[in-house]
Amino acid sequence: MWRPDDPAGDTMKFGRLFSFLRMFRHDFLVLLIALRHPDTPRRVKGLLALAILYLVSPIDLMPDAIPFLGIVDDAVVVPTAVCGLMSLLPSHVRSDSEMRAARAARRLPFVILLASLFVLAWIALIIYGLYSLFT
Repeated sequence: MWRPDDPAGDTMKFGRLFSFLRMFRHDFLVLLIALRHPDTPRRVKGLLALAILYLVSPIDLMPDAIPFLGIVDDAVVVPTAVCGLMSLLPSHVRSDSEMRAARAARRLPFVILLASLFVLAWIALIIYGLYSLFT
């Protein structure tokens, strides 16, 4: 039985959260790979594009300026859309995309490292340019 002062309960909650985030990352990667598959239905492609657009769009159901609620809005809508879109994929497209996603997931840490270095280089270049401009 879980008690509010039980630290094991907190660990269990975080474990569930991290497993959900891993599952979401995998499903999102599968959908991104399925976008390029010729047998993926157009409605899945369009709905995924809308979900990504909603994620990066400044127009939300709850404005991001409202503390906590603006982020929760995105954290609920996008995973729900990804879960629904996974069920709309044809089985052969899904299995092929999952196989490709498993291969891509092995390279993902390297890609994230390269992207981070690229972003840091751009930030350093912008800082250097602003420093040179104002001194």
